Amino acid sequence: MTKHPQFPRAEWLARRARILSSAASLIHDTEQRILLLHCSYADEWQFPGGAHDETEDLWATAVRETLEETGLAMPDHPELLAVDWGLHPEGIPELFTLFRGPLVDAATVEVKLSDEHDEWRMLTAEEWAPLVKPRKARALAVITDVLRGGRCAYLREACHLANIKTREQS
Repeated sequence: MTKHPQFPRAEWLARRARILSSAASLIHDTEQRILLLHCSYADEWQFPGGAHDETEDLWATAVRETLEETGLAMPDHPELLAVDWGLHPEGIPELFTLFRGPLVDAATVEVKLSDEHDEWRMLTAEEWAPLVKPRKARALAVITDVLRGGRCAYLREACHLANIKTREQS
């Protein structure tokens, strides 16, 4: 290990930002219906996913969490759909990554829920909007655009950066 020019290594590391990071999968069908899971511990719908373990990369987190929470396997190759940067409710910087999950048939898919969830549904972004928090509704709308052929989205608080700059200027 090399020494940082201004600080001893331990002090330099202690000064580095602490960032919560998580990864999830977007399980969907050909009609752009998106699978979300209802938490058993809170009245909230969420993507299959969770916090990454220290030793794994974010793709590995999405693969592990999707299998644990739904029993479904991820595609063989990662496809990043969106990255969202924001603040956790406790004020800690947070990075959320969303990967394309399996394409399923909503009528025949077999989801095996973990203890963390008690229900699952597949709805369009528009159908999800009244059931989820505004931030998730914004993210679902952007992600639906990506599913329809858009490019990977970089978001801040579930908004495109161009939209944030426009709001700040008005």
